[in-house]
This record gives sequence, structure tokens and C-alpha cells, in this order.
Amino acid sequence: MSKLRGYLSSCLLLCSLVVGAQGGERYFFHFGPSLTVGNTFVGGVTSVSSPNITGTHHVEPMLSTLWGFPNPQYSFFQNLGRKIHMGFQYERFFNDRHALVTGFELGGRGYIIRSELSSDYVVSYRTISLPLYYSRSLWNGSFWSVRGNIGGHLLYASTIPDVVDAVLVLEKKRTVTPQAFAGIELVHRSFSAPFSFEFAYTHGRKNLIKHSYLALDYVTPVAIQSNGSALHFTVKYLLHEKRYPSKAVDLTGYVQTRYDELVFRNIKEPVKLQVPGDTLEICLSDDQTQDGDSIAIEFNNKLIQKDLLVTAAGTCFKLILEPGKPNTLIVHALNEGKIPPNTCLIKVIYGDKTKDIRLRSDLKNSGAIQFTR
Repeated sequence: MSKLRGYLSSCLLLCSLVVGAQGGERYFFHFGPSLTVGNTFVGGVTSVSSPNITGTHHVEPMLSTLWGFPNPQYSFFQNLGRKIHMGFQYERFFNDRHALVTGFELGGRGYIIRSELSSDYVVSYRTISLPLYYSRSLWNGSFWSVRGNIGGHLLYASTIPDVVDAVLVLEKKRTVTPQAFAGIELVHRSFSAPFSFEFAYTHGRKNLIKHSYLALDYVTPVAIQSNGSALHFTVKYLLHEKRYPSKAVDLTGYVQTRYDELVFRNIKEPVKLQVPGDTLEICLSDDQTQDGDSIAIEFNNKLIQKDLLVTAAGTCFKLILEPGKPNTLIVHALNEGKIPPNTCLIKVIYGDKTKDIRLRSDLKNSGAIQFTR
């Protein structure tokens, strides 16, 4: 219990340290199957031979979804917990790249004993885990993004006292232990309430169970050990997302913070425009309802407008194109105003010609124009 209090205190401390950071929070429901590994007989072996007619016995990993269902010994939710792990997660994200995740998870671990000349046995034990890990965006594409997750779980495991066919003795034991955790998460970016899919591994170093196997000679029991290590496939469903509004602070610090986020936005397919000269004028305005849209403008990988309010009156500035390559103007949304998404009319003036281009941006996708000579 003292370990649990220490773990929860650490969670609260870390969350309080970042409460002032810009970003937001997400709430997830998650579920999926698991494959328990790290099960052995005493001595670390996975096979033992019997001196009598029962033959050789093997301890094998157990895939949770293959375990018999339902088992009349257990309630519906106990059976379900042994088939899949499930729970809720809270994510505090600081920007589109960094996040801290915690929550709780119910489920089970287990193992299979296969014998050459007798029945096979499938055994499971209950688990409750509290995750705490750091998540970082590794790659962003048009429809998918990849996140790396690393941290730990605090795992509580318990078994039920029972004897299985006078072969397996499952003594009552409760264990609380930390486990290392690492995973890769694939996030679909096109849904308003997106799914994500995670492949993860939790590694334990402490024996969680007190089980004895009697089938070797039915006299001298052989201990079975499990450290609770497991491979997980998890489906996460986003229940709710809340983004904190940007604070009105000094422009220099504000833009640097925002730009750290902007470089990870998805850039839409740019509108292509061929111009004859190396200088052109850009006039940017809101040709619809002025609703407080603010934008940052990037040109050839440089931030040229830091925090620009899109107004009906408009703002004009000149661009000098770099010869011999396409020149890209990107409009990043700093908010979505009162009427999402963030929209603006860009009037491109080159020579005696004028071209009107309307761009739409949001907090994940940025509109762009590509100029070529």
C-alpha cells in the first residue's frame, strides 16, 4: 500500500508541475488482448520431465483471448477481465509532440501447461495496473501519426486459492510491483474522435504468483513462476479532448513556444501559382465574418508574421522569391476563432495581375501556397 501511495503522489506531483503549460488534455477508453510471457518452472526452465508416465511438461505463453470463456467460477466481469485488458487513460499534452499519460487498467495474466500424456491446463491471475509514461510524437503524416511511449506500470496481481484436478495448487497471494513499459502508438488523424492502436511491452522482474504443479509425481510439487511480463495490443478510443487557450503573453516568448508546435503540423497540398518576377505582394484579410482568427505565416521555413489577427481591413506585405526553387508560404492557425476552421483570403499581386486564394487551416492542418517562376 505504501508503494501505491508513493506512486500516486508522484503522478500528482508531475501533473501539477505542468499544469501551467499550454496544450490540453484527452480522455481515452482502451481495451485489447495480451500475451503473457516470462512464465517458467522453478529454476527458470520452461520444460520438465516426469519420472513416471505423465511425460514432459511445458510452460507456454498465454494469449488472453484464447482462454476458455465463460468460466462458471467467475462473474461476467471477471471473465471479461481475463479475456481482455481494459481501462481509462488521462493524457495531459503540452503541445502536438509531448504528453504525459496516466490512468488505470483491469485485466489478467496467465500461462498454459501442456503435457505429453495428460490434460493441458490454462491458468490466469487477476491484475490491476496504474500506468505513468511519457509520450512523444515521432512522425506525422497526412492521415497517420506515430508516437513512442515509455515509462512504467504499477501492477497489482492476485490469485484465487484453489486446487485444479489435484494437479495445480493456486495459493492466495497479492503482489504489488513496478514494471517497465514501452510501446509504439499509431494514431489516425482524420476522425473527429480518433482511434489509436498501440503495440506495447511491459517487463517485470519479480515473481507475482505462488502456484505449485503436482503432476510430475503427485508428491513433490514444482513451483511455477511468473513475472507478469506481457505483450499488449490496445485499441484506444478518444472520449473527450480539451485544448487550453493560448495566454496573452510577450510576443517573442509566445511565438517561440507556438512555433515549436507549428513545425509538427500537417501541411496540406499547396495551391500552386506561377509568377513572372521575383517580387510579389500579399494582402491577407477575412472576407467572411470577422471572428477573431489569429495566424502565423511561414515562408521558406522562416516565420515572417508572428501573431497576425485576420481582419476585414487586411494586412499587406511583400515577398522576395528565391530563384531556382519553389517558394512556399504556409498559413498556420493559432486558434480557430468563434467559427471554425480558421479561414482567410489571400490576394496575391504580381505585376499587373491579381489572384485570390482562400486557405483553410486548423490546429492540426495548415494551408499553403507554392510560388514558382
